Amino acid sequence: MSEDIELLQQRAGTQQEKVDQATALVDLAQGRFDSSSAAFEDAEREHKRVASALKLARKRADRLAKEAKRTKKLVRATEEDRDDAESELAESHAAHEKRQAKLAKAQAALAAAQAAAAATEPTAPAKRSTPAAKRSPVRKQPTKKATAARSTSTKRAVAAKRPSAVKRTPAN
Repeated sequence: MSEDIELLQQRAGTQQEKVDQATALVDLAQGRFDSSSAAFEDAEREHKRVASALKLARKRADRLAKEAKRTKKLVRATEEDRDDAESELAESHAAHEKRQAKLAKAQAALAAAQAAAAATEPTAPAKRSTPAAKRSPVRKQPTKKATAARSTSTKRAVAAKRPSAVKRTPAN
């Protein structure tokens, strides 16, 4: 029996060693599991954070795309408006220049006509003022309207001032 006891003690000893080894392996596996669980939780949190950031970035990108589309339409509309204003400005400048030229031409013709009229009219002698004339208010003579037909001397004066190379165009 003593051999049986020794054998059983030996078996119990080997089993104890195996249990100790298994306990060591379980402890190692538990440590590995704990560290991998912590890493998994960190990775899962990071994934959720990145996924929500991606979602937010997509929303921002969609919003920015809509805003870019809106501003593109605005640019197109303001460009058309600017082009219209530019052409209107050019037309206005052209009309202004045309009116300025017509005014200068009319003023030159008036000055020539007045000069010709002053040259052809004899100087009137000074009238003596009478006491009756001093009491009555002075009335202005109505101004003469320009007539369609010019006198020959006026036509010659205007023709002399006008360069021969410039064609005369009818006023609009």
